[in-house]
Amino acid sequence: MTKECIKTACPYCGVGCGVEVNQLGIVGDKQHPANHGSLCVKGSALAESLAMPARLLYPKLHGEEISWEQATDAIAQAYHQAIEKHGSDSTAMYVSGQLLTEDYYVANKFMKGFVGSANIDTNSRLCMSSAVVAHNRAFGEDIVPVNYDDLDHAELIIICGANTAWTHPVLFRRLQQARERNPELKLVVIDPRETVTAQQADLHLPIPNDGDVMLFNGLLRYCIDTNTIDEEYIAQHTHGSESLFEELNSPQYSLDTLAQSLQLTTEQLRLFFHWFSVSKRAITLFCQGVNQSESGSDKGNAIINAHLATGKIGYEGAGPFSITGQPNAMGGREVGGLANQLAIHRGFDQDSINRVSEFWQTPRLATQPGYKALEMFEAVDRGDIKVIWIMATNPVVSLPDNHFIKQALKKCPFVIVSDVTPDADIAQYADLLLPAAGWGEKQGMVTNSERMMTRQRQFIKPKGEIKPDWRAISEVGAKLCQRLGLKNRFEFANEADVFREYAAMTGLNAGSTLLLDLSQYSNISDEEYQNWQPTRWGGDRPLADGQFSFPDRKARFVVPQMSDVPESRGWWLNSGRQRDQWHTMTRTGHIAHLAATEPEPTVTMNTRSAAYIGVKPGQLVVMSNQATSKKVLAKAMMDDGLGDKQLYMSMHWAGQYGMGNEVNAAISRQQDPFSGQPAFKSQRVEVSNAGAKAYAMCIGENALFSSGEQFEHSLWPYQSFQSEGSMAIWRLAGFCLLNKQTSLLTQKALGQRQLTLELSNGWLTVGYEEVAETRIIRSIFITSSEPIVSDASELAKLVGRSLTFSSLLAIASQEQAVELICSCFRVNSNQIIRELEKGACQTLEQLQGKLKCGTNCGSCIPQIQRLVDDHATVITLSK
Repeated sequence: MTKECIKTACPYCGVGCGVEVNQLGIVGDKQHPANHGSLCVKGSALAESLAMPARLLYPKLHGEEISWEQATDAIAQAYHQAIEKHGSDSTAMYVSGQLLTEDYYVANKFMKGFVGSANIDTNSRLCMSSAVVAHNRAFGEDIVPVNYDDLDHAELIIICGANTAWTHPVLFRRLQQARERNPELKLVVIDPRETVTAQQADLHLPIPNDGDVMLFNGLLRYCIDTNTIDEEYIAQHTHGSESLFEELNSPQYSLDTLAQSLQLTTEQLRLFFHWFSVSKRAITLFCQGVNQSESGSDKGNAIINAHLATGKIGYEGAGPFSITGQPNAMGGREVGGLANQLAIHRGFDQDSINRVSEFWQTPRLATQPGYKALEMFEAVDRGDIKVIWIMATNPVVSLPDNHFIKQALKKCPFVIVSDVTPDADIAQYADLLLPAAGWGEKQGMVTNSERMMTRQRQFIKPKGEIKPDWRAISEVGAKLCQRLGLKNRFEFANEADVFREYAAMTGLNAGSTLLLDLSQYSNISDEEYQNWQPTRWGGDRPLADGQFSFPDRKARFVVPQMSDVPESRGWWLNSGRQRDQWHTMTRTGHIAHLAATEPEPTVTMNTRSAAYIGVKPGQLVVMSNQATSKKVLAKAMMDDGLGDKQLYMSMHWAGQYGMGNEVNAAISRQQDPFSGQPAFKSQRVEVSNAGAKAYAMCIGENALFSSGEQFEHSLWPYQSFQSEGSMAIWRLAGFCLLNKQTSLLTQKALGQRQLTLELSNGWLTVGYEEVAETRIIRSIFITSSEPIVSDASELAKLVGRSLTFSSLLAIASQEQAVELICSCFRVNSNQIIRELEKGACQTLEQLQGKLKCGTNCGSCIPQIQRLVDDHATVITLSK
């Protein structure tokens, strides 16, 4: 860590929190407008995230270390040969919202400007590309018309398709604080699940999967019927209302019929519609539950339609608000990092092609859209793409039908991967592996969900031969230009140099109706760039004047093409984030307190659904999708906040943590026809009790598991891994009947002495060694015919201690596992209940004072309050 104070930005979600690195560690930046010093549990663990289990330090070609000179030669040669033999479109790049704006800009310039193909797409395609389509269709440009400050002025906030309390905790805490200041502020949550966010709403609408278009169409129909549309705004600032209103003049949008279709009561619908119609200041915040759908683009436009028709846009406290998933998803959209964009909010019209070609001074500019993410890997599978460069993303886990993606990459002649760790799943498919600079080592610009540009700054000197992505691409770009007989257009001295060129390029939009124009920064000095302060481009509300980016400056109503609610028969799978993990766990999986909230792959269902398939909590279930070729094994967990035959599973499980039990093995390649965004949120699947006959948990020092496959896969087909400090924790399940032999550890690494105790439904084996006439526990292995519910973190504390009969009894007693409530301070439900039962703490505030739970990021406050309320109810009933 540096001794000076360095301000940077958090590398996780799209909230874009400011971070300060100082002698005390890594803390929230109290001056940053996005978070005012607050950090979520992941942000609070940033210092721990830097201690990765493995770090990639040198380029490797087919597993052998090579120099950067050799690496860039190999890449330039591969691209050039593919271009010469098969054409520019035989090459591709798949990048990430983890890249900084400067990385994105150089990557886009390299592919579209000099390779000559638009086959560059990003994992942001998976999280917000439907919102981009909706913005472009409605506004003429990908513009977010509101900002975080608007939350403080709203009368009504609608959260649609987002568990904001978990996915964007700092932003949700800001919303909570706005409600505390203004008790009249109403919150409506639209979500099939009763999430932590939904539990705090004034009104929760648990509509069926993909019912959003019908709901918002019905809302607009209600506003028409009650004369609460803004006819003046519609006349002056929009086009297309006649076609839309005619479409809504259908019996299916009457309140009673709509309520029946959406499985709601008429009273619920009427209340929501009334609140929206009479609230002048209304914000609709939407995220992946809207975007990740076959009708994601139409969902976004249905939301925007309601705001345009009622004039609730362009002023303080009102508007549709798309929240991004990644720290620089917005920056990627700005530079043009999507395959269907050219650059700087421009498409492939002839005027844009001419302007961009002249600016980049290239005769090779791509002139048509390239492959979107899924199309790209389908082209790889067909053999159409010969070279692909993958940066800062893990598509063999994160893309749907991920086993198809794995097989496709095996066919590709040359796969280049830039990453921070050799342990990333994608690294296994790389012919050439490049050591990329990670957070703290690299610097540049990121743009958050409200268009706030913040500097990430370097505070760690990179080790080995780690390089930032923009520099690696520039070096390849220079060599490719030489091979193509072109002048080198990648002579960037530093990040500031890249940013100046990008800012100058946005000046092409000056004099047009497009609002993205950063040309005022095209001549900033290196010092000014280094001292950059958070700046929101486009002003606070770029559509405040009612002028949109179409040539006539009017917005467009869009008639959604997909408005029917899918049939509810069968099982529906919804996948998404957990509060404490990030993407595919490469940066957070090794942090013990972040892993504790969901220690293994879990499928959640309600108790009725579980009874229907005959499964109990903790038992192994198998989940499959007819459209994919693989099955997923996971443990069952009960949550009555889910509807019947509704399933939920975290997206994060990957690598050694999930051991192949990734949810995306059961997610098909269904996608939105306009955006190409996969339908992660609504998949038809089959689920059943897997019929496991044996369960196991193994705990031991990490040194015991230093190499090789730990447990025989044929015996234990379900495996997951968790780190607890210096301890390794493995959870296993299989289909063989238990006996004493199969319950014993047979690894050579665990060759210490063993003591076995027979349990009522299994065996307990303790591995130990003699140290100064004392038996010291080195490993614990429990097998059982029933799910094991012991608290692994408590058992891990026994490793390294003296072996005593009392400790064996404690293990054998199989105490009920507890729920971790506060990840920041490792406070569990039992600790909170004990304090409540003592009587000294009876309120949330008292518990916060005693245990500190909920005093950091605040995302666990609803769960703490639930325990307080439950305890108060028990006390009342007992009187």
